[in-house]
Amino acid sequence: MAAERKSVLQRFEERLAKIEEGVFHGPAHWHLFHLHRTLDVLENDHALADMHLDEYDRHALAQEFPELEADRIPTVEEIRSRFDMVSGGSL
Repeated sequence: MAAERKSVLQRFEERLAKIEEGVFHGPAHWHLFHLHRTLDVLENDHALADMHLDEYDRHALAQEFPELEADRIPTVEEIRSRFDMVSGGSL
């Protein structure tokens, strides 16, 4: 468990350093949001903290692996179409 915690701490430090240097992909507020969420749970749940760091890395991973279609953010039109199907015109 100590090795896992150390790994999460190292990942956090690397990402924080990138933000401090201004090196990141996508909107900075999302990076800060995920680092903040990581920090909130880091003391008690390093597995959850690791998950938040994965979210931090998601944009860079999507550029490296475009086949991660499941992680693609849908368009407004796609969301509207899906909502219309789910609601079935009940509104």
